[in-house]
This record gives sequence, C-alpha cells and structure tokens, in this order.
Amino acid sequence: MSALGLLLAEPVVLTAQGAVLMALCVGLVLGLFGFCMYRILREPAPAEHHHAPLDIDTHDTDP
Repeated sequence: MSALGLLLAEPVVLTAQGAVLMALCVGLVLGLFGFCMYRILREPAPAEHHHAPLDIDTHDTDP
C-alpha cells in the first residue's frame, strides 16, 4: 500500500482496552524516566574529578 493509500484509508478507532493499555504503558515509561532523573539529579557532586592516567597505550598509532 502506498503512502497516499495510508492517508486516505479509513481511520482505526482505538478501543477502551487499547486506550487503557496505552495509558498504562505511557505512564510506566514516564514514571521510570522520572525515577531515573530523580536518582541522577539527587546525587551529590563528586569531591574531585577523576581523570584517566596519561600513560595508557591505546595502540591507535601502531602500523
């Protein structure tokens, strides 16, 4: 079916069960996102910044 055929097709009606399931899923995803953001933003700032040592050989210049 072409894109024009999809645009001109009859609309599909969302049933009550589908709307409830969609609302639960969207609510779960938003709740998990909010929980993760809360946990990340609640962390105290580190006392010092940690940097990798400069003597790591990454082998990116090897022939």
